[in-house]
Amino acid sequence: AVVSTQSTGKQINLSMKVKRLKHSKRVLAFYEQNYGFRKPYNILVDGTFTLAALKGQVDILVQVAKYLGGDIQVATTHCSLRECYQLGPTLSGAHKILKKFKRHKCGHENSALAAGDCIRAMVGDGNKEHYLVATQDKDLIQELREQAGIPLMYISGCTLFLESPSYQSRGDAEEKLKNQDLLSEFEKETIKQLKAERGEGEDKKLNRKRKRPKGPNPLSCKKKKSDSTETKKKKKKKTPKPDNDAE
Repeated sequence: AVVSTQSTGKQINLSMKVKRLKHSKRVLAFYEQNYGFRKPYNILVDGTFTLAALKGQVDILVQVAKYLGGDIQVATTHCSLRECYQLGPTLSGAHKILKKFKRHKCGHENSALAAGDCIRAMVGDGNKEHYLVATQDKDLIQELREQAGIPLMYISGCTLFLESPSYQSRGDAEEKLKNQDLLSEFEKETIKQLKAERGEGEDKKLNRKRKRPKGPNPLSCKKKKSDSTETKKKKKKKTPKPDNDAE
C-alpha cells in the first residue's frame, strides 16, 4: 500500500509538471505571436523574486530555463540592487543572488528609484525590450497587469508560475487581429477594384486574336540577281518594227 501511494504521488507530480510546461508554452506562444517575443527571453528580476527563490531553493538560471523551455537572459537593474542592499542583512542572501545577474541600464544610476518604479519605467512605452518581469511585489504585479504585452512570473512555495496573459493583453491582441483582418479585407477590395479597372482594357485585348510574331519578309529575303544576268538584259536590244511604207 505504501509503494502504491508513492507511485501515485509521483504520477500526480509528473502530471502537474507536464501541465505547467504546457501552460508556459502556450503563454509564451501568445506573446511571441502577438508581441514579438523571441528567444533568448529577457527575464527582469528584482530582490523580492531572488528572496523567494532563496527560500524555495529555486535555482533561477537552471529552473527558469527549463520551465520556459529555452534560452534565457536574466537581468536586474541598479535600482533593484541598491534597494535590496539598503534593506539590510535580512536580504543579504537575495542581494548576493541578484548581483550574479547582468545589470541592464535603467537610467537611474545617479538618482536611484524604488525597484518597483524602476521596473515600471523599464517596461513602459510598450515594453520594447520584451521583458518578462519576475517579481513577488503584489502591487507591481497588479499594476503591470493593466499594461498590455508584459508577461509576469512569480514563485509559489518552490514552484515557478508564469501568469496567463492579462485581460488587457488579450484585449489588445484581439484588437490588433481585428485591425489586421480589416486591413486585409480593404486590401482585397482594392485589388479587386484595380483588377476590374484593368479588366475593361484587357477584355478588349483578349477579344482580339493574338498576332503571332511576324517572320522575316520573304521579299526582303529574295536573292539578288547575278551580274551576268543583268549584263545580258542590258545588251539585249529591241528589234525594230517593219516599215509598211517601204513596201
